[in-house]
Amino acid sequence: MNVAIDAGNTLIKVGIFDNDDRLEEMLSFSSSPIENIYTHLASQQFEKCIVSSVINLPDHIIKYLKFKSKHFIILDKNVKLPLGIKYKTPETLGKDRIALAVAASARFPGKDVLNISIGTCITYNFVNAKAVFLGGAISPGLHMRLRAMHEFTAGLPLINLDESNFSLIGDNTANSMASGILNGVAFEIEGYINELRKKYKNCEIILSGGDSRYLAGKLNIETEIEPDLALIGLNIILKLNVPEKK
Repeated sequence: MNVAIDAGNTLIKVGIFDNDDRLEEMLSFSSSPIENIYTHLASQQFEKCIVSSVINLPDHIIKYLKFKSKHFIILDKNVKLPLGIKYKTPETLGKDRIALAVAASARFPGKDVLNISIGTCITYNFVNAKAVFLGGAISPGLHMRLRAMHEFTAGLPLINLDESNFSLIGDNTANSMASGILNGVAFEIEGYINELRKKYKNCEIILSGGDSRYLAGKLNIETEIEPDLALIGLNIILKLNVPEKK
């Protein structure tokens, strides 16, 4: 059994994979307190573990994961990857974006592919047909935009989103804010894809991230959706660095 851990700004996601690479179970919990990880992994038995983290995991968490697994790796610059990285500042490249790019490239081998991950931020991650990550874009996520409107104005409330409030014309303040966020992000994504396809005409598109559900079926461009793409990418990297015994 393999365990892939994606520790993000807001959530920690844990993917449990069987020997056939199927994602058997996905656990998700708040990054604070970080000790939640003990509760979620206490009953799990696993041989291999990989961690990708955009936050600094405490030493006692790392020691615990090493103790629980026979083979443990942290995604860093020393880890072998199944794709090339052509990014001018690789030291600033988020580990989650690397994992997403790996999984997207594996999903569409030999093709140009754009992953759009919709979480705390929205990241656009492009891998060309030669399996080289070229970069992309980063913009604020849905809930970051909501908080910004609330915190930087005197009169706008902090609202909740749901998949139904996509109306183009909001009939009250909350619905107008939801329309601006949801339709604005949809227009942003469609515009980005259309511009990219002027150069990469047959580029495949795959959405990921916990907030991708808000955009499911709402775009005028055909896409695949895999919310747990980062975990799948981490498992691919884990297998590459800790091969099966023959």
